[in-house]
Amino acid sequence: MANWGLMVGIGLLAAVAAGVAFVRYRERETERLHRGTSLANELRTLAGDDPVRLAAVDEYETSIYQRLFFVSTVSPRVRSAVWSLLGAVLAAAGALATRGDGTLLSVVHWLAVFGAAVFGLSVLFFVGYAAVHAATTPRVSFAESYASGDGAAEHKTAADAEATSGAADDDAGFDDGGGVVAEKSRD
Repeated sequence: MANWGLMVGIGLLAAVAAGVAFVRYRERETERLHRGTSLANELRTLAGDDPVRLAAVDEYETSIYQRLFFVSTVSPRVRSAVWSLLGAVLAAAGALATRGDGTLLSVVHWLAVFGAAVFGLSVLFFVGYAAVHAATTPRVSFAESYASGDGAAEHKTAADAEATSGAADDDAGFDDGGGVVAEKSRD
């Protein structure tokens, strides 16, 4: 048990390394998603008018934007929580290391205890803030548009109905703005 100071030091170094690595990983993920959006724009210009290539670009772009939307709202709060946790651990270690007699040592000890308490409260705040954003952030999903199969065939507009019938009559349907064809009411 004579090496407890060395073990605590190694543990603190490991905690610092893990915290910095996690934050750096999250930052790189955000950078990678931003590069993906610029790649999607370049692919869209290269696709031209080819509907198959445009559909592939749309799928890729949708997956990027779904992830980017979530990462942009939750990830900064998670990173703040990790930094606060790291500050709390280091302040608590400082408070444990400065126990002893003497006025200066006592002042440093209580400042470290105060710092650990402030960082601990900020950890709780940022974890709660991240949890609220993770729970309340709306998910961008296009599953409904894929569920019906060929949605374009099911939702004809008034112009499509008139073009196929060849003549516009008073009973033709109209598009109510949501892609649903409604019947005109007779006055």
